[in-house]
Amino acid sequence: MSQPAPDLASLYPELGQDGTLQTVLQKAVHQAGYRFEVLPERAGAWKRTGARADSDSRTTNAHLGIQNRCFIMSFWDRGVAMAKGTTTILNEAAAATGLWQSGANVEDMASACPFVHPGPLAEAHERDTAVETKWTIYRQTAASHVDHDLIEASYAQPRLRALFPFHSHRSLAFSRCTGFPYTHDAPVVTPVSGRYRVTWWKSRSPQGPADIGETDNPRDAVALVVAHLPPEYGAAVAGTADDLDKSVSA
Repeated sequence: MSQPAPDLASLYPELGQDGTLQTVLQKAVHQAGYRFEVLPERAGAWKRTGARADSDSRTTNAHLGIQNRCFIMSFWDRGVAMAKGTTTILNEAAAATGLWQSGANVEDMASACPFVHPGPLAEAHERDTAVETKWTIYRQTAASHVDHDLIEASYAQPRLRALFPFHSHRSLAFSRCTGFPYTHDAPVVTPVSGRYRVTWWKSRSPQGPADIGETDNPRDAVALVVAHLPPEYGAAVAGTADDLDKSVSA
């Protein structure tokens, strides 16, 4: 039996019966003295309960809680979720949106808007040390999905150490950018039953991940990855895969 639709108007009187988060947040942003446009959420299912503000590199996403009143906020810069927070007060959500889209750094955001909490890599991204910091996190973590022998073998390779590491499920992958979406043009390594499988991303093959090889140890797997990197494959840079595509086509 399906659940009844939430009564948003009772949680958010600002909406009335037909209003959207976009319209009420736009009004509150203007009342706070900012003149940028608040846009509807791209996903059709969130048309009433989602909104966003975009600039060249920054985005603020806002969504309504549907069980309890709260404005769920996330603040992005160059593909990185730099901070998140929830508040029950519309004007606080509008003020935080205005500050972020106006260029405030994470420290100033957290000071001016106590409900906003910086992400774990926010400071590293602001200082352009995201690659080094992410490697350090992986080398020190106790998370069960991280294969430490594989991390250390990868880190020992200068070409991989210069890339941004990330996990997709249990696979270790490497990106030429530090923001999401990441690049998917380097091989990935997946530990499988004590062995290490090296494949291309499934996007390189309509039938799924294309096998490169399988090894008994992480060092040989990493050597396969390095051997299949394009010669021009350089160090990771700030931004997203979309940014890199635009720079190539420019």
